[in-house]
Amino acid sequence: MVKASKSVIVALILVGVTVLIVFSKTYIFRDQPSDTTSALVNDENVDEEKLIMNLNVNTFDETIADGVTLVDFWAPWCGPCRIQGPILEKVAQSLKGQAQIAKVNVDEVGALAGRFGVRSIPTLILFKNGNEVQRFIGVQNNETLIEAINKLK
Repeated sequence: MVKASKSVIVALILVGVTVLIVFSKTYIFRDQPSDTTSALVNDENVDEEKLIMNLNVNTFDETIADGVTLVDFWAPWCGPCRIQGPILEKVAQSLKGQAQIAKVNVDEVGALAGRFGVRSIPTLILFKNGNEVQRFIGVQNNETLIEAINKLK
């Protein structure tokens, strides 16, 4: 049996991780812009074209009070959050008028993240008439989110 030194093993792991990153950027995420979250949320509460609301402490409770609302707790520095952004855009496009899609920047509105016990991001919480009915942790595909929303309609 061949014994490898710790430094050789670490080097092989680093090479493997690098290959995975290059592969994912080349083949999996090639069509996504580098800063997807900023394209989804602007300084106003509603981005008409994208149909995604940017919530804060003042707008949160009123927004989730009626109907079905999916809220994404995210941060601009979070890689998985940047992957989730375009998926939410597709969900919003598919469900125009059937449910509200919203985002909460945990860096700007940490009080809301604390209120809902958000410990990792992205965390997506599905509300119906102000009550939490389902929670998703980590990146979710659009089919999963649309199916969960459709069950509540």
